[in-house]
Amino acid sequence: MVGEIIPEWWATSSGAVLFYNTLRHGISYKDPGADHYEEQYRSRVLANLKRRAKSLGFVLQAVPCGPEVAVS
Repeated sequence: MVGEIIPEWWATSSGAVLFYNTLRHGISYKDPGADHYEEQYRSRVLANLKRRAKSLGFVLQAVPCGPEVAVS
């Protein structure tokens, strides 16, 4: 199952299920917005980076960022 390509019908099927449940149960669909998806993407990338660093024997540390930190 890992690494398999998801068929195109999967996306359309899940969209159809959302649409059907919305109509049948009167549930209002609220789009989470781009910020939600960006945060999910960022956390997924960070988790993968931590996992890759750990497999190579490294530990990631947060670097403070702000106006007082400057690179020149």
